[in-house]
Amino acid sequence: MRAGAYLDNILREVQMDSAQRGPREMTDDEIMRWMQDLITRLTDEKGSAGGVCNFEAVKPPIRRNILHALDQRALEIDEISEMVGLAGMALKYHLNVLTSGHFIQIEGNRIDLTPGGVAVIRSDKRRTKEKEESNGR
Repeated sequence: MRAGAYLDNILREVQMDSAQRGPREMTDDEIMRWMQDLITRLTDEKGSAGGVCNFEAVKPPIRRNILHALDQRALEIDEISEMVGLAGMALKYHLNVLTSGHFIQIEGNRIDLTPGGVAVIRSDKRRTKEKEESNGR
């Protein structure tokens, strides 16, 4: 089994174990457990968790834009391309980094958030809200 398929299987198992609904409906506690379970399984089975949920992967604004484009629902690659203004190899590069960090998952031409991606979006929304509230005082 190729390494990517192996990690995809672990990712699906952890998602199924942690919740029977989509990542957008998971609570913050369930997302945290999902991340912990994923890291534990990868460490137990591969000896390392690699770059799982490495927040360096979401530092570049373009990658955060990709995650935010997926906020409401899964999208086709061409929809994301149009929304973020990237195409071809440049878009594939950023999608690969986000996939490697377990922030998104790709099935065919369809891209969706993992609980890790949902966590980043929620964190960004909280920060924005806090900033707005502190500026409004």
